[in-house]
Amino acid sequence: MIIDVMRVLFLIFTLSFACFSETKNITVINVFSEVSIYNDGVTYNIASFDYVDTPSTDPLPDDIDFSKDSNTIKVGIVSTNNILVDLIWEYQSMSTLDPTNFIQSIELFDLNQDQSKDIIISYNDLDGDFPDQVISSFLINHKNKFEEISETFVKNRYTFIENSHIRYETPLSMFGRPYIEEDAQKESIYWVDHYEFKGLKLVNINQKYRSFFENYRNTSTKKMSDLLDQVKQYKMTEEITINQLQLEEYFNQITELKTIIHRSNKVLY
Repeated sequence: MIIDVMRVLFLIFTLSFACFSETKNITVINVFSEVSIYNDGVTYNIASFDYVDTPSTDPLPDDIDFSKDSNTIKVGIVSTNNILVDLIWEYQSMSTLDPTNFIQSIELFDLNQDQSKDIIISYNDLDGDFPDQVISSFLINHKNKFEEISETFVKNRYTFIENSHIRYETPLSMFGRPYIEEDAQKESIYWVDHYEFKGLKLVNINQKYRSFFENYRNTSTKKMSDLLDQVKQYKMTEEITINQLQLEEYFNQITELKTIIHRSNKVLY
């Protein structure tokens, strides 16, 4: 009996030592916030980090080499003495990443209103169609483990409204391509969706905002009517290129407004 107890204690000690040895060999790159995220009274850091191989002798600073992982960014929950508690997020890119500037912000927010803090990581979308955009990824706290949902949003296109609901704007497009407005004086036209987090899922809740879509449809109908009047009153000039560009602009805007009216009707009826 005593021998069995000793074996169990030895196994626990061995596993604890192995886990400790594995998690302490990291180098913290950026600390984004100090949090008491597990409700255990202990303060942790949310930080980007990299693993460090431990050589047979104590490494000098020059021995630390990040080149092997220059295409991956890792974010974890780290103790205040830089021991990794949990790896919560990784981003792998085809490009070489700058670990000090890639992540723009990490925020804590109760996304699904379960009284636990979830995490929003906003980062540069280097591999997307528009690499200057900042993308937000959402990690839900489920039993003190953070699970990333599949949906991501462009950061400057969503806002939190009442009850932690999200209002998200999507630029309308021709043939599946975003309509990018070069003239800053012109108003871009967006479709608006509403979402809420339920458990580990993001759910569209446009039906809960029927009054918004009724007003959205009516406003778009009025704008389209005004545009059609402008088309009727448009006078051709001798510059064929200018005429073509202006008429294409009218066509694009009318098509986008018709899309809003059609989608709004699908929500309402």
